[in-house]
Amino acid sequence: MKKLVLLAALLFTAHLQAKTTDSHTIPLQDFIKTAEFVSVKISPDGDKLAGIVDENGSHKIAVIDLKKMKPLSAIAFGENRKIATYGWNDNNHLLLDINKTVGFLDRKGKWEAMFYMDAKGKNKKELFNRGNSNGAYIVDTLPEDPRHAIVVTSNSGANLPRLVKYNLRTGTERKFGKPADQYAGVPRLDKNKKAVVSLAYNPKTASSYLYYKLPDAPNTEWKKLDLSQGKSEVTTTFAGSSTQPDTVYLLSNHDASTIGVFSLNLRTGELKKIYRNPRVDVEQPIFNLNKEVIGFRLNPDYPQVFWVEPKDPIAVTYQGLMQALPGRNIVIYNHTNDGKKLVFLANGDKYPGDFYLLNLHNNKVAKLVSARGWLKPEQLAEVKPITLKARDGLELHGYLTLPPGKEPKNLPLLVNPHGGPHGPRDYWQFNPETQLLANRGYAVLQVNFRGSGGYGRDFQQAGYRKWGREMQDDVTDTTLWAVEQGIADKNRICLYGGSYGGYATLQGLVREPDLYKCGIGYVGVYDLETLRSCGDIATRGHYGKAFLNRVIGKDADELKANSPAKNADRIKAKVFLAHGEDDVRVPMCQLKQMVKGLKKSGKVEGKDYFVMTRDEGHGYHNPKNRTDFYSAALKFLDENIGDKAQ
Repeated sequence: MKKLVLLAALLFTAHLQAKTTDSHTIPLQDFIKTAEFVSVKISPDGDKLAGIVDENGSHKIAVIDLKKMKPLSAIAFGENRKIATYGWNDNNHLLLDINKTVGFLDRKGKWEAMFYMDAKGKNKKELFNRGNSNGAYIVDTLPEDPRHAIVVTSNSGANLPRLVKYNLRTGTERKFGKPADQYAGVPRLDKNKKAVVSLAYNPKTASSYLYYKLPDAPNTEWKKLDLSQGKSEVTTTFAGSSTQPDTVYLLSNHDASTIGVFSLNLRTGELKKIYRNPRVDVEQPIFNLNKEVIGFRLNPDYPQVFWVEPKDPIAVTYQGLMQALPGRNIVIYNHTNDGKKLVFLANGDKYPGDFYLLNLHNNKVAKLVSARGWLKPEQLAEVKPITLKARDGLELHGYLTLPPGKEPKNLPLLVNPHGGPHGPRDYWQFNPETQLLANRGYAVLQVNFRGSGGYGRDFQQAGYRKWGREMQDDVTDTTLWAVEQGIADKNRICLYGGSYGGYATLQGLVREPDLYKCGIGYVGVYDLETLRSCGDIATRGHYGKAFLNRVIGKDADELKANSPAKNADRIKAKVFLAHGEDDVRVPMCQLKQMVKGLKKSGKVEGKDYFVMTRDEGHGYHNPKNRTDFYSAALKFLDENIGDKAQ
């Protein structure tokens, strides 16, 4: 109950903050600790708050009574269990999806169960679990119809998931109809909970297409709309309902590289382009009180919003909050049934995340809780967008984080390639790891190298079969840019990355043996031949093999040439490797291959390279293991490019 007492206290005192330290150096634990508050949602009547509380990687759902300022419950679901989705079903009941994660970088996790419970934490009912279902997730908690919720589920014997209106009391289901074809998913619903779109996937072309129909004609046949025209990796997805009758929004890149916004008239079939950014993909939609789309988020350098309905009351509220809280990204989490009370999140590069309650009855804003209240924005580092040209003329974008209070000149530099690599990208945002490194005096450079997601299909495909070559050159060119700008001391540069970033780290040491003084590979891929046979991508049957064929190829000589484990004799820099013994994404086979290569090259463990392993998955969850890793990593950096290296 301690967290709940704190939560209640926060509502009186604005937010939880630890004592500020007099020293410029912020304690390591302040960066290692996970965000205490992950999400906050208000009940339909505005009388209660439910929030996700994180304790060392495991989630609790905490509820307080706003009228009495009294904690009502704090319910945990087990070690490494996280609340993937949750919402108020009515003023007194919550619906929750629970996932189990096996590593800190395992973002999706494996579905475990769905629960229905009252605000006091009593009468907790398990609706679905891994014993009776292959998976289930919440689509709509239906606060306006508290006896029901809309969920997607599949029982243990079902081949395909199904969308159902589920009776929370009796367990009976009402289906929304069958999928349109064998490759189609469950129907997507419009603002009135009517099935209007069914998305499908072509495994041969790795493209998506869809079926649609009018919401007032449930028995009509689906109409097929395949915008890919046989082209590969064309994305077409459903964004939501328009404010216009019989019209929905789609996100698609069928006619250009980047994903743009289109409207589809379900009655006439007319498709109309609304907006496209030539540099980056349009991402998530923003909804109004009627669950109609009023805008779209995108992330060129800083977060932006394109408004399709700029005069909608929620759009006006968003714009007012952006002006009131400059330098922060605004996300409205939910609202009361009457729309008069809103819970929103404000975050940014120096703002880990603050949750607020906006009361439109009196136009007052109150801070509820902070994700990491112990970190002070004035002590943190600014993150600046950068743009440069690669050696072949391709435009690259990324972010530079500079140590607070230091002149951006001749600094020790840590180059930090992201994981993935295809799909993920780096954003302008708060990053505790980057902030830790900046606080210790290092400039941190992140680049969205070719192959990264978010910059259009052409940019992503430009990285296919270019692992360790042009993709690596982009990392090198960004490093050289920092030297040319005078930001980085050319004699004090290291690489550090996790997963694919671990690959790029070691491959960078292979390709540029005289540029980098050291490298930290964290749960990384080091042998591309082994990647084709060891790890959960390789075990995904046809889909996994097709993906690997597309992005790294299957030519044995090419794979060998681009594997740092097979070319470790070229490495001059000091190496620090950290891995998880239970990692299923990148198993220990990768670490073993890298160590084998280092030993074969004549390098000595403890002198030329260091190895850390823990009983963990894809990234360290356990606080002690995280402390051990970051303590060792900081010591390693200090000895190679920090004060001790000078």
